[in-house]
Order: sequence, then structure tokens, then C-alpha cells
Amino acid sequence: MIETDKLIICVAPCASIPHEGSNPYIPFTPEEIADEVYRSWNEGACYADIHAQSPEGKPSTDPDDVRAIISRIREKGCDIICEFSPFPGVEKAQDIESGFRILDANPEMVSISTQVHVFTHAGGEGVILWTRSFLERLTRETVKRNAKPAFFVFGVGGLAELNRLTEKVPVPKPYLVSITMNMHKCAQNVSPFTPQNLMHLVSQLPADSIFMTNGIDEAQTPAAVQSILLGGHVRVGLEDSLYYSKGVLAKSSAELVARIARIATDLGRKIASPAEARELLGIPKLKS
Repeated sequence: MIETDKLIICVAPCASIPHEGSNPYIPFTPEEIADEVYRSWNEGACYADIHAQSPEGKPSTDPDDVRAIISRIREKGCDIICEFSPFPGVEKAQDIESGFRILDANPEMVSISTQVHVFTHAGGEGVILWTRSFLERLTRETVKRNAKPAFFVFGVGGLAELNRLTEKVPVPKPYLVSITMNMHKCAQNVSPFTPQNLMHLVSQLPADSIFMTNGIDEAQTPAAVQSILLGGHVRVGLEDSLYYSKGVLAKSSAELVARIARIATDLGRKIASPAEARELLGIPKLKS
């Protein structure tokens, strides 16, 4: 594991499975997403993990929608790292192959989950078959396009798949591993958050990796704080938790970023700028 006193704060402003009606502050259109990312950047986020949305506010893998979001962010003078997800969401017109389309927009980073997803949502149940062969193809193409893969793991099994994947596909180091915890309420075969579970996962990380932790729902802040203490990095935002505290809706992802930046500073970690995060992750400097 690579250690640094610089803390990378990732913001996740919106989800591929919309929480419509659950929090009125969730951004849905490209303009709303760009505004939320900009506000979060001002509070200390150096990179954003984005599920693209169409102008109608529906989950999208259309490269034009990805480009629209990136363009609106850059127009604000914001140099935040932009990562996009190839996850197709729950739209019936999309399938896992549609995720490859986001690569045509040349994002800096691409999120890659290391497991098959079985989840529940308002419309029922869904299965996203991110199989081994699919993961190999997606990772190869991501690296070929000079984008940085961000590997998402949800338990020990995900780490085993990551080790296998990086043996099959040459991926430039350092590896970025995002440990996602506490999705067990809506997904199968994932780890709930406990301090012991997180410590065990961190102990199993591949060499030459940088990790960040994102806790879902009430685990967001505890998981983030423990990640900071373990020398890792953090992800917060309305995709992962709709609440600022018990029973109190968060008014923005920026509000959640501001809190974790304040806690991290009090704990002695320095907040990484986008330029510093690019250097740590091995991402080329942003072209002016």
C-alpha cells in the first residue's frame, strides 16, 4: 500500500440508480451535476466519480452526455479529475456493452467494478453481468485509451478478482482500489461496514495500490474517518448517502465534502489538490 500525507477526496454526486423523490438536492441533468461538482471542488474534492445523465435526467452512457458534463465543469475553471462509470443503470434500453461508449468521450478515469452485481431497486431486481471476460475487455480498452482504471471492490472476493484481473491485463501502477462497504441492504455478496471488515480488506490489498473507502448510508462518515486513519483516501457524496446526519437530509454533496475535509485536517492529513492527486495516481497533467 502506498502511503502519503496528502488526502484524496472523491465526490460522488449522483447514482446510476436514481433516488428520485428521496432527496430534492440530488443533481439529475448535466448542468446540475456540473454545478454540484464545482461546489464540491471548492470544498476540497480533487476528483469526481460521475454517473452521466442525459439532458432529461436519466442514466446515460452516451459519450455526448459525458462530454457535456466535462465541458460544463471545465467552463467553470474547475480542474477536478473526472471519472465516469460504464455502469448502465436500470434503463431497459441499455446493457453492459453500452458502457464502452463512455470511452469515446476520453475521460481521465473509468470506474470498474470487480464483480457481478445483483441488486434490488424500486423497479424490482437487477443483474449486471460484469463477468471475468467482460472485465478483461473493459480494462484492456480503458488502458488502451490512456484512461486510469479505478477498481471497485465490495469484499474479499472482489480483491481476489482484482488480483486475477491485473495478472491478465497489464495495468499501469499504482492501482487505485475503491473499497465500497455497506451496500448489503440493496445488493448481494457485499460486505457490511465494520472497523474489523475494513481493516481486513486493507490488509489484503495488492502491492503498489492506493485505496479509498466509501461507506453507504450511515456508514459514510465512520468508514471515511477510519480510511483516513489507516492512511487511505475517501469518497463521499449523495450517491452514497442522502443524509448529513440521522434524519437530516444532506443539502449537497459539497456539504459532505466540507465535513470530511474539516475532519481530515483536524486529524493531520493535508487535502490533495487535483494536480497533486494526478501525480499520486499517475494521471497526466490536465491540458490547458
